[in-house]
Amino acid sequence: MDRRASANVIAFVYGGYLMRYVYLLIVVPFYGRILGVAEYGRVLASMSLMNVIWMLASYGFTFVGMREVSKAQSAAECNTIYSLHVSARLLMGLLGGAIGIIATMMSPLLSERPVIGLLATLLGVVSALNLGWLFQGRQHFRTPIMIEVFGFALSLVLVLNLVNGPDDAVWVLASLLIAGIASSMISYGLTTYQLGLPRLKFAGVVPLVRGSTMLFCYSSGSVVLTASSTYLLTLLSTPAQVGYFGAAERFATIGLSLMGPASQVFIPTISRQLAQGDKDGAHVTTRRGATLLLGFGLLILCGALTLSPFVLPLILGPAFEPSAHVLQIFAWMFPFAAFNEFVAFYVFVPRKKDRLLAIAGVVAGLINFAAALFLASRYGAAGMASARVIGEATLAATLMGIMIRLELISLLPGAERALGMVRMACGLRPQAGAAKDE
Repeated sequence: MDRRASANVIAFVYGGYLMRYVYLLIVVPFYGRILGVAEYGRVLASMSLMNVIWMLASYGFTFVGMREVSKAQSAAECNTIYSLHVSARLLMGLLGGAIGIIATMMSPLLSERPVIGLLATLLGVVSALNLGWLFQGRQHFRTPIMIEVFGFALSLVLVLNLVNGPDDAVWVLASLLIAGIASSMISYGLTTYQLGLPRLKFAGVVPLVRGSTMLFCYSSGSVVLTASSTYLLTLLSTPAQVGYFGAAERFATIGLSLMGPASQVFIPTISRQLAQGDKDGAHVTTRRGATLLLGFGLLILCGALTLSPFVLPLILGPAFEPSAHVLQIFAWMFPFAAFNEFVAFYVFVPRKKDRLLAIAGVVAGLINFAAALFLASRYGAAGMASARVIGEATLAATLMGIMIRLELISLLPGAERALGMVRMACGLRPQAGAAKDE
């Protein structure tokens, strides 16, 4: 894909994502004002649980599948990959469902209204079965965006008609679940038309799980713990603190999601270039992605620091004013998160450095978890947000060290020159050789 075609696709994908932000700009203040702090906190805790179940049931399959499909040469080969991944996700969905039920009963906040937690668990399993990875791997970037926009529209209609007060919080999850099932029906129908019915089989599931374990370890250390922050806070602090944190995290998630559309384009493109032996093209594409992501990270940092005290109370109401301070703490996470997204999914995943990602993710995840237990129990929402920043900063430092060691630092614009200046200042002899772009 040339530069112009890549730019056109990214522009379309971001246009589709604009609908996601319009959707959130409608429902987030609606939830905050209609449900109140405590009940909205319960909904956000259930959404946090949903994200964890989603990631557990996906088990690192997303990027493995995207990488493999991007190399497929025929529809039959795509169908084989599609069938295997659907089979694996169904099995992992059973495990995720059991974990979701246990987690619902263990949380004081969710166990008061267990139906919300159970619906969130089911929504997590349905989300894990989505086929966005397949469309993106085949470079059909527009298809999942259009299906997602349909889901947003359907859930918005349901939410605005069914949620009228704090007692209707269960309909938030029910509406999202209905929209998720409807979107999945469209995705599977379209894929069946193009590739044929999936042939469910369990013979290759164990090797797939084994091959995805490294990426799952990275996501479990780096992503699952961060996605479960709101749920974890229900075990450590008060419902009000859960509400304040959950509202701020919702806006932080919107900022982080700005990096998602570019990933949908760059990851399969880089993987395909490397598979075809175009290392120079992959190098250029990777650096282009780095410039885009890191620029976003710095832009969102500045926006969150300056606009939070004005925007959050205006959108959610005066009751959520403490959330502004929490979002300002979150702001320092964005540059680190942008760097981590770039290194993990633009550099390591296409080059099959999954094991290194797993080590880095587990180390950062353990530090994040320890910081959360210490800080959240003492400082509530602000402490949990600080723990997220510590986790992302630790992961960034670890990944930077690995990039330097593997001589992949040239993929980061300006980093090679900066590293050379540091070595010169420290009296170290510069290393020769190009990046190890396997």
